Amino acid sequence: MDVVLSPTAPTAAFELGAKTSDPIAMYLNDIYSIAANLAGLPGISIPCGFVTEGGKDLPVGLQLVGPHFGESRLLAVSHQYQQHTDWHRRVAPGYA
Repeated sequence: MDVVLSPTAPTAAFELGAKTSDPIAMYLNDIYSIAANLAGLPGISIPCGFVTEGGKDLPVGLQLVGPHFGESRLLAVSHQYQQHTDWHRRVAPGYA
């Protein structure tokens, strides 16, 4: 079985501390990653770019989900992605 690639969250990351007064928004931002947890599937979120919102570059992640007991395949795919991109080395301005 292969792995499934999907967005980690429905929106780009929000600024640090921006949603502390809105716990529902914080909860809904995790909605895409809940399915793997409920199904007991291994999943990993890795950086894949930035989106400019409000004049700031905010990080975006992608999620890989594997089959039951497929952690080694999931880590191998993540490692290959990391070898071919440099997103894991970049830091958005203001997050350093």
